[in-house]
This record gives sequence, C-alpha cells and structure tokens, in this order.
Amino acid sequence: MQQDHPQGGLPLVGRHVIERIDLETGEALPPSVNQKLLEGSYSTKVTIRCDGTRVRVEGNPSRWQRMDNLFGLEKLDDCVAIYNHILAKYDLPPFTKTTRLFHRQTPEGKASSLVGNGAEITLIDWTRNHRVGQGSEASFIRGMSSMQIGRGREPKLYPNGMTCNWGEASEWSMTKLYCKAYELRNHLKKDKRKKNSVTSEQLQYVDQLIEYCEQQGVVREEHSLRQKLLKRHNLQFYGMVGEQDFHAHLTDIENAMNTLHATHDVHESIAHQLLNAGAVDTLRKANVTMSYFSLWQHGTDLRDVLSQSNFYVHKARLKQIGIDVSRPFDVSRMCPTLKRSDVIEVRPLSIPDWYQRPAVAQSNVLPFRAIA
Repeated sequence: MQQDHPQGGLPLVGRHVIERIDLETGEALPPSVNQKLLEGSYSTKVTIRCDGTRVRVEGNPSRWQRMDNLFGLEKLDDCVAIYNHILAKYDLPPFTKTTRLFHRQTPEGKASSLVGNGAEITLIDWTRNHRVGQGSEASFIRGMSSMQIGRGREPKLYPNGMTCNWGEASEWSMTKLYCKAYELRNHLKKDKRKKNSVTSEQLQYVDQLIEYCEQQGVVREEHSLRQKLLKRHNLQFYGMVGEQDFHAHLTDIENAMNTLHATHDVHESIAHQLLNAGAVDTLRKANVTMSYFSLWQHGTDLRDVLSQSNFYVHKARLKQIGIDVSRPFDVSRMCPTLKRSDVIEVRPLSIPDWYQRPAVAQSNVLPFRAIA
C-alpha cells in the first residue's frame, strides 16, 4: 500500500538516500530512497519507505508478529491498522481512506486514469483453506494441475507435487494451491527450531498446528491480485472498495473444482457425461467429441487433426466435465478417482478452539527491531 502527500516535508525513511542533480540544469531532483526492512517477533518482516512525499509499506499484515497465519485477518481496515501502527513508529502519517477521485493528466492520445486523495492498494493476497482429507492433498493438487484456469493460464506443478500455481510471472494475478502441512513443516517448524528464544510451549503449538493440518488434509488456496488488475477494475482505492468487491476475481479455483467432480467417471462414458453436463444436446455430438477425446488420450495433439474452430468447440465441451485437451494427457496428473463429491470431498476448514486467532489490538503493539 502507498499514499502520496504532495505537500512533502515528511521524514526520509529507508536504508539510504541518493540525492540527484540534473547535470544540464543543475536542478536538484527528488531524492531516491530505498526500502527499509523491519523484523518483528517470530521472524516476521515488512518493508517501509518514504522519500518525503510518498509513503509505502509492503508485507503480510496477517503474519506480522504472529507464529503463523493459517487463519488471518478478514477485513481491509484491520490490515491497514497494522500498517498504520508501524508508520507511527517513524512519525509518518497514517494511510487514510479515499474520499475523492480525480482524473490524472495523461499524454495526448492516452486514456485518462484516476487518482485518489487516499491510500492506494498496489497488491493484495486473498487466501482460503480447503479440507480434502488426510493424505489426499497431493492427489487433489495433481488433479487441479491438469487444467488451465481463467483465460488460459497454464498450471505449473512443482516437482514435489505439493504446490501448483497459475500465472506465476503475471503482472495481473497469480493463483496458487499448496499443501499447508508440508509448507509448515518445511518452513515454520524449521525456522522455530533455529531460534534460541522460542519456548517449549511455542514449539508444542507449532507441532499441534502441523498435526491438525495433516489430519484435516489442508490445501491452501491463494490469490495474488497485482497492480495492473487492480487498476483495470478500479480496486486500488482504499476506502472506496470493500472486501466483497474483490470476490468476483477469486473464483477461478472454485470454478475448476466444480467441473472436476465428474472427471473420468468409470461408471459413465465420456459421451454420457457430456450429455448430463449439458455440453451437447444430442448423443451424436457427444460421440463425436468422445472420439476426439480418445485420440487425445492416446497422445494425439488435436490441433493437428482439427481446424482451429473445431478444436475450440470440442475443447469447450470437454472442459465442462473437467478435461482440458489443450494440454498433453498425463495419467499421473489426471487421476480418474478425483471426484469432489465422492473420493475427494472438499470442505471448508473450521477453526479449532485452541487456535491463536489474530487480534489487531495485540498483534501491532509488540516491540520489533529494524534490520540495517
């Protein structure tokens, strides 16, 4: 998040500042300040920067001063409250809500853009936890990795089979699924063991948390909405958007899961699955598409045997039952037993009564030290 203060006069905050002078005119240019890394309790980190007019903070407020963030903050205002407490430590003005919008002056021929009088969100991450059952995490993630999501975003399945993401290098959005117990065991627990100040009670809590995630089979869904997407849909203006305004951009995984429940049903032919899903209106059309599915299943690239228009017709039909023929068939990643309503049942994850939930009034007042 960042906010501009055109009147200037704010203290410079960063690791170092570079004063610049225009060599042709001798005019002093605005100083360049790099970001300062702050470390809080439990190895949590955020960065802060101010060049005299623009204040910027980066980092996960749900994780700040907490051992974990399996269940994090749910309100934008709570996240900003964490940031504002940090800004106050450096005598910087707090982030404020946008109340008015103005048209920014743009070059001739360029589309007009809006600027607000408050804070601007430049990146926001949304997460949700799914319970798929103990030991089913890798099968669920592999099954999801068989499909493109959104507008043709290709999946990337990690070699360990515990993480899959879509749009990793995208400037618009990145979506990720990963096994939470695996991530906690490899990062959180290892980091805690290194700290001499960690108490036995804290280590016991970490072990209990990992055990809970393993027993429930927790798969974490994460959406990272980046600056270009936020500006395209005018979601960057803090104070003029609410949590519900982002929900329309968080449905790709849910839509993909809704189509996977009928994938490769051994008790029903592909043709009848297409009919039951409403992808076609006659059995003849269903049989034609099923024949192309069989070619694809045996390694044929359908782009080589179909015209472009026909390829997309059959691709659209098969995608309604969870089959993406634009990707090579891989039996290890397309498990025929992956049925959301039967073999792998996906449910929301409940919060156990012993879980240490985030509390803004507590999590943003603990002491922290600055690195460098």
